[in-house]
Amino acid sequence: MINPPPIPDLLAELRRFRTRITRLMDDLQVDWHARPSAGAWSLTEVACHLRDVEREVHQYRLRAILEADNAFIAGVDADEWANIRDYQEQDGLTATRDFLDLRDETVAILAGLPSVAWRRQGQHSFFGPTTLQELVYLAVQHDRAHARQIAELTAGHLPVEEIE
Repeated sequence: MINPPPIPDLLAELRRFRTRITRLMDDLQVDWHARPSAGAWSLTEVACHLRDVEREVHQYRLRAILEADNAFIAGVDADEWANIRDYQEQDGLTATRDFLDLRDETVAILAGLPSVAWRRQGQHSFFGPTTLQELVYLAVQHDRAHARQIAELTAGHLPVEEIE
């Protein structure tokens, strides 16, 4: 994996994304179910995806690596969940609130860790040996990708700098 940023920077970016999503929920008046094109996700689908990935991927992985030496970290294709779990029919605001609560939990777990814990390794099915710090960097990269997607979905309703 690419060398991740320092731990304080990672934590700050996780918090910053959470803050931006809060602003989105508070300020945005758009159709949460509108899809910009065929095959593209709606804001509701993005919110459901963020919620489920936070709980079932990010939190699962960080707990696994903290609880077991050299834990196996399975790769996940979470994009397929949109159809399997029928995200489009769910409530985007509820999914967003759930994501925000989960992100708070994630940050609380990570913020209290000693530096040695960030160097704990697991065995990722795609990347091989991976530290907790690298896994958190993957979460940050995931946030960045969806921040761009959210900016596109909310164009004209929320300033891009509020999301990116």
